[in-house]
Amino acid sequence: MDDADLAAARRAARDAAAVAMAMQRGIASRPKDDGSPVTDADLAADAAIAAVLAAHRPHDAVLSEEAADGPARLGARRLWIIDPIDGTREYAAGGSAWAVQIALVEDGRLVLGVLDMPALGCALWGVPGQGAGIADAAGARALQAPSAAAPPVLVGSDSVRNRDHLARVRAALPEYACITSTSVGVKVERMLAGAASLYVHPRPIREWDAAAPAAVLAAAGGDATALDGRPLAWNTPAARCAGLLFALPGLPGGHPAMAARLAAAGLATAG
Repeated sequence: MDDADLAAARRAARDAAAVAMAMQRGIASRPKDDGSPVTDADLAADAAIAAVLAAHRPHDAVLSEEAADGPARLGARRLWIIDPIDGTREYAAGGSAWAVQIALVEDGRLVLGVLDMPALGCALWGVPGQGAGIADAAGARALQAPSAAAPPVLVGSDSVRNRDHLARVRAALPEYACITSTSVGVKVERMLAGAASLYVHPRPIREWDAAAPAAVLAAAGGDATALDGRPLAWNTPAARCAGLLFALPGLPGGHPAMAARLAAAGLATAG
């Protein structure tokens, strides 16, 4: 990974965000084979990203929510992981809480992530081990995760398929208030803005939903792990993470203690 990779990812995200914003008004969604929604804007944003990355590194492998997957990527040293519009339901409903998400994995290690949220007026990026940044109405600047908020706040999703899982998390963590968002990228933006300190996703989630947010949070100084506290694995055959535990630094009791607490509540193996 070098500076040119990050510049290409930010440019691709900006292009995709511009396409999506231009198409949002009055757009309709339709179900894919797995029941998740897609719009013409998802496909157009995906094409915009693909064009930039193909010009930048034409031989890199790509894993995108809106493109066919295959086993060839498993042997690739470099893999771009893309969600052209994370939060399609919110996007199709005319809302603002959605994100263009692009990440790069090298040799199985997450090395950069970009989150572009044009309807919220901001973009975030991060290189784990090197730092994170944000651009919004106040300009571009470095981004550092705040200490865990008090009182603690949990971010979750109130989509129909997540409500039972979110209820289980809230029962296990009764002292946590809860705000909701459909996009993982927006969840991380809310955390880094100090509006929430913790995000628990207690069931499998696709890599394209998690990769860029995990990179940005880790680069800013937060913790982005699997539900059991172990490092997340990338470029897996199923392209899935078993669950997520994202936290700001200074979490009461610490990140490992939270993972143990979730395991004791029977959440670490939830599917």
